[in-house]
Amino acid sequence: MNLNTIWISTTPRTGSMWLFNVTREILKLSNINVLPTLIPKSDEDFFKIFKNQSLKDKNKKNFYVLKIHKILKSDLPRSKIITTIRDPRDIFISFKEFMKTDFNTTLKATKSLLNFEKTYKTYNKDYVEFFKYEDSEKNAIKTISRISKFIGFEINDQCAEDIFLKYDKNKVKKLIKINDESLFSKIKNKKKINNYEIVSLSNDNFRSFDSKTGFQTNHISNRNSGDWKNFLSTKEMEILNLEFKDFIKRYKY
Repeated sequence: MNLNTIWISTTPRTGSMWLFNVTREILKLSNINVLPTLIPKSDEDFFKIFKNQSLKDKNKKNFYVLKIHKILKSDLPRSKIITTIRDPRDIFISFKEFMKTDFNTTLKATKSLLNFEKTYKTYNKDYVEFFKYEDSEKNAIKTISRISKFIGFEINDQCAEDIFLKYDKNKVKKLIKINDESLFSKIKNKKKINNYEIVSLSNDNFRSFDSKTGFQTNHISNRNSGDWKNFLSTKEMEILNLEFKDFIKRYKY
């Protein structure tokens, strides 16, 4: 296979931005020209890059990392897929907070995790690799090394640690804060805003956007895995534990 594209294909709020940037960083350390240079904001734009650029690209030094929240086919050419699983109760509270959605909308989005897992479990293991979100918190360096092996650009432990430190939560939060302050200052002073600086959800709902990493306002929460216990009501816990009973048991959450 003439591999030149790594897809990060996940349920929302399962660490896709971290995986996306870590994968790009591994390739950069391997002296690969990582594309796209400017990060798109939508699944559709990532698909256009795949169709119009990566499929046709014959330069062996070019490599594409594309991130979407849709399930991909089992036979995409020149591709491998990285996907994630996470405690669905943590996904629920993270999605609800980030997207500002109601219970039913949040539950529907969280249940997409089951479809991702069920579908990708049937694919060739050389084509799809699963990662647990929780490992990006507890075993990040080992996880980064696993990613490098899967995509065929293995790095040593020191390089993995350097990548881990570069995308430490606190550093990413600082990056987002700088972008937020810049955006809000431009809005306040009625200065021109570049399209790559902002994600507009509505007239009064927008986020700063970092075109080099894809990180947005509030992308990184202050919670840790397992904090759902402190945020879900008793009724919500009952519903989620029932909906995801088999999944929770299967992955020992």
